[in-house]
Amino acid sequence: MNRHLTNVFAALLLAGLSASLAHAQNKPAGAVASVNGVAIPQALLDQNVRVNIAQGQRDTPELRQAIQDELVTREVLAQESARLGLDKAAEAQAQWAQVRQTFMVEILLNDYARRNPITEDALKAEFDRQIAAMKDEQQYRVSLIVTATEAEAKAILARLRKGESFSKLASELSIDPSKKSSGEVGWVVAAQILPAISNVMVNLAKGGLSAAPIQTPAGWNLIKLEDKRPFVAPSYELAKNDIRQMLVQKQRFDYVKTLRDKAKVIQ
Repeated sequence: MNRHLTNVFAALLLAGLSASLAHAQNKPAGAVASVNGVAIPQALLDQNVRVNIAQGQRDTPELRQAIQDELVTREVLAQESARLGLDKAAEAQAQWAQVRQTFMVEILLNDYARRNPITEDALKAEFDRQIAAMKDEQQYRVSLIVTATEAEAKAILARLRKGESFSKLASELSIDPSKKSSGEVGWVVAAQILPAISNVMVNLAKGGLSAAPIQTPAGWNLIKLEDKRPFVAPSYELAKNDIRQMLVQKQRFDYVKTLRDKAKVIQ
């Protein structure tokens, strides 16, 4: 390499180093980047990484760089929107108020749940209560086909009466998520499902089909009773997560009702 090229290379290297140092000096502490002087905090990047990990992504440098680039782009766009005054329009202000309200509600409920955790004792007590309430119940193993219209359900019922396989038709024609398991819903007690279905289910003989399609908010239902037995209690460990979700929802409902009852509402 001749001396001239060496000097040019050195000059370029020094220029790049100076630019990098200037950039590092301009980036606020605790930030991963800044856009026109607005910091993008490390905490915001970390939060988005956690969300992606919870959705099955791996924490890699590539993931972090992609998220950082997205945060920079969003800040650039947000600044341009503000420069154009788009956030000042009445419709935008109304939407922003709703977004803020939703955010405030969510952080309030999350804070209440954090301060009032569902204890292991509460889970166990609710499990025992449910088991005691269902000990004399019958369990039913049910398969289901759901269609969007009554005409479709009637056509499928006619095919079933001619001997076609319920599981095969459920897999091919049902719009219910249970189609992935050939229509199998599993073991249920009557209280766990809609009365419109349970009232028919409890009167079917083993292997029996509903005599006509049953309308529910999900669509038109055909049910087959695969089997029935006296209630068999699940293990506490198997039931615990479902019980926790139920208690969390009840806790939220009761808290919201308490606040609503205290509020001075004029309608």
